[in-house]
Amino acid sequence: MKPLNLISTGAFVLLAACSNPENISKTDKTVAETSVPSVGDPMMKEDGRPEVPAMGDSIGHATGVIRSLGIRGDFVTIEHGPFTGDIAMEAMTMGFGVMGDVDLSDFEEGDAVAFSVKRGRDGSYRVLAICNTTIEGARCLDTGAD
Repeated sequence: MKPLNLISTGAFVLLAACSNPENISKTDKTVAETSVPSVGDPMMKEDGRPEVPAMGDSIGHATGVIRSLGIRGDFVTIEHGPFTGDIAMEAMTMGFGVMGDVDLSDFEEGDAVAFSVKRGRDGSYRVLAICNTTIEGARCLDTGAD
């Protein structure tokens, strides 16, 4: 059989198997039925389209302790408390890239910091501003992140 015929035959068999509802297990049906939001669901718009959480221009503030710094000064890992502002994030240890003019050269592992991050359209979080709370005080960014 020629390769093109094999591909065509394989695709037909797969399509036939998937389109037969008796080939779907009870578990698959339950998952499919329960995972589709309905109108009135908080994650659905009134017209039935899914609500997509806004990204980009979301800014959050937190305090924490630097756990590591990237070799090139473009990445920092911070064990931080819950965020305030537009970003809902619980306490955790997380790595962040930095925005262009953020200078990490005066920071070391173990420094207590206050910082602001921005969530980009790609979903990543980058440090917008950071300060050493031991040296500059708890409100060094004046963001309300104590």
